[in-house]
Amino acid sequence: MRLRNDASALESLPLKLVIVAAVAGLSIIPAADALESMRNKDFVGRAQLQIEQIAHAVQVVAMEGPGSVRTLSLDFSSEGSVGFFRLSLGDSEGGAAMNCVALKLNTGAYLTSMVDDPPAWLRGYAGDGLDVFNPVFELRIENLLDGESGYILVEEGQWTS
Repeated sequence: MRLRNDASALESLPLKLVIVAAVAGLSIIPAADALESMRNKDFVGRAQLQIEQIAHAVQVVAMEGPGSVRTLSLDFSSEGSVGFFRLSLGDSEGGAAMNCVALKLNTGAYLTSMVDDPPAWLRGYAGDGLDVFNPVFELRIENLLDGESGYILVEEGQWTS
């Protein structure tokens, strides 16, 4: 069997290549949007897990009593358009957020978790809440007594065992 000569096939090749290039070009934008959406969902999922990890560590430290300490290494970095803005832990005594862990995203939205079983007062050294602006940090959580009232001291920094 012999192939027949088809001169028109060679003439239509550039048109076919242009059509393939156009279709490929139109497919890039939805693929890029899907990748961005996937990155944002991944960040929000990781961030929510870390918020819950902080709340759980605070609950454990509160149940263990004065002197109990935990250190967490946290990474809220993001490759998508949704990312870390600030992590707020606790408030001054009697404040509305004294047992709250709240992550503010760069979009203005919040991810929160309340530490209420057992209830625990989270505070920094100054007696008010702690605000962290660095997305990668270590968090030290310590149960302390101040007279007759107990509280959970939270501080950002670098610690070694």
